[in-house]
Amino acid sequence: MPVLLVMGAMNVNAQVPDSANAGAVQGARRAAGFSFTLDSSRWYRLNARYARSFWPDIKAVASRPAHYDRRNWDHVALVAGGAGLLFLLDKQVYNIMNANRSPFLDEVAKVVEPFGNTYPPIIIGGLYLAGVVTKDRKMEHAALMSAKSMVFSTAFYVTTKQLIRRQRPLYTDYPYNFKPPFSGGKEYTSFPSGHSNTIFTLATALALEYKHKKWVPPLAYSVATLTALSRLYDNRHWSSDVWVGAAIGHFVTRALYYVEEQKAKKKELKPLPHW
Repeated sequence: MPVLLVMGAMNVNAQVPDSANAGAVQGARRAAGFSFTLDSSRWYRLNARYARSFWPDIKAVASRPAHYDRRNWDHVALVAGGAGLLFLLDKQVYNIMNANRSPFLDEVAKVVEPFGNTYPPIIIGGLYLAGVVTKDRKMEHAALMSAKSMVFSTAFYVTTKQLIRRQRPLYTDYPYNFKPPFSGGKEYTSFPSGHSNTIFTLATALALEYKHKKWVPPLAYSVATLTALSRLYDNRHWSSDVWVGAAIGHFVTRALYYVEEQKAKKKELKPLPHW
């Protein structure tokens, strides 16, 4: 289906007369589910160009807060406020989870937990191979963008986890035990949740790449949410750990897509070729 969408969009471009302005072409492209351009140079392949993009892109993602607008800061306030509230309620959420255990929920947790560590590399690899085999360039690009998002968000959450050493609820029922940075061992690796970061990174990437398919974002975020909740149910994380992990995965991925869209937008501003 993504191949058909690309072909349909290419046909739209072919019908635009020489006198059409860039806005009309851009509107047709957006209608087909793409943000700025259908130029295949925007889509990555597993090559040197893709490898070279990592360093400038991660710098651009890390510096995004310096360029935030009011709406972006509203999102930051929402995340910070949610984290603060959940930090205060961590003990209560912990008690609720432990008071509502059942064989059914045990099985649900077992099913969804691997989506936070084992399954994402398999899903991304499978998506890439499927794109190569079927010659679906958009699918290839989606897989490589997901992989890049995963590398970036993992770097951010691992760094945070080393600096903020919080004891996991598996070892205590008190949510406010902390150690100095880089100390405490694995027992003090609760904040933030790596599983939540990983699955929300993948969910966000897929939701952005296939936003023109109405079922993809709800399905992706539903699986991500269940995976995050399983970490609370299994006493692996406090609720604020899960919230912040999910936020890192989501917003780092959105920042990367913003960076890529800005690259595409700059190309759009160049004189359009005659079709």
